[in-house]
Amino acid sequence: MKHAQRFALLALLALAGAAQAQFHVGDRVFIPMYSEHLREDGYATGIIEALEGDRAVVIMRELVPGKGKTLYGTCHLGANSPLSGAEVLSDNPDAPILRKTFAVGELKGWREGKDEYLERENVGTIFYKWLGDGMAVTPERARFGAAKARSLGLARVGQALELAAVQIESTGGMGFPVGAQQLLQGAPRALAAVLEQGRKDPAAAEVMRAILEGRQPMNGEDVLGMAMAKVLLTVRDSWARLPNELGGTAKATQWGEAKAIAEAYVEALTCGGSMPYAGRDAAALKAELVKALQAGRWPELPAGAVSGQMRSPFEGRTQPISG
Repeated sequence: MKHAQRFALLALLALAGAAQAQFHVGDRVFIPMYSEHLREDGYATGIIEALEGDRAVVIMRELVPGKGKTLYGTCHLGANSPLSGAEVLSDNPDAPILRKTFAVGELKGWREGKDEYLERENVGTIFYKWLGDGMAVTPERARFGAAKARSLGLARVGQALELAAVQIESTGGMGFPVGAQQLLQGAPRALAAVLEQGRKDPAAAEVMRAILEGRQPMNGEDVLGMAMAKVLLTVRDSWARLPNELGGTAKATQWGEAKAIAEAYVEALTCGGSMPYAGRDAAALKAELVKALQAGRWPELPAGAVSGQMRSPFEGRTQPISG
């Protein structure tokens, strides 16, 4: 056997031995069942029944599905579940018991897995709280969540929470409701941040536009596209409320910030003019809005109504992690 081959074999044997040494028969382990956008994170826990090289036979009695997952209740586990192919020892929904052989690398120690799961849930709580009513989510809290997301390998969630921080700062508030005029005064900064993301990631911009048009629900699969849509919807809502707040359409159309906000909104919506909207380019959309303002009319900012409700991602979760 050549030296290089011998070395590779010894390295593999060492890795296999280290993997097995990480766990012992009788250890409690954590099986993560994660989703990219956190909302459907789930997990299972179990006890190692046997170790066979770099494989571990695990008996599972605690199963917490993420929203929409099917883990038990029938003899056919969801094909995308890490538990797919498990032997069902008891399909009683109140006391499920499964057995499955996992690669040791698929398992985490109970304490390590629990801590990671809770960190992911905390990050998800910050994001979906802001996505909903945004109450009490400060810029510092959003940036804390962004840093934590990146440390967990959730780069896209980190981008979404950085955008959330910019949006909260742009309102001049601290995560609490502000008037339409105050929110709109800082809107160009938040819209510029959306434009920057859209230029970098056209796929996220398409998700944003689909949400604005009502073709996709707000709670979808792409957290960055959802965050971008949230910014535009917030601006659009405040824009619609501004005439009443200022005391009439005439005062609103004479407000010095109106033209800049309308144009910044179109820039964000069209990714700087690179993605026409409803068959019109950015120049045409801006011209229509400016023409209406000059004529004393208060125009709607272009976009359809959003469909679906923004719900907490953790509603209905059972068997919360503990211990």
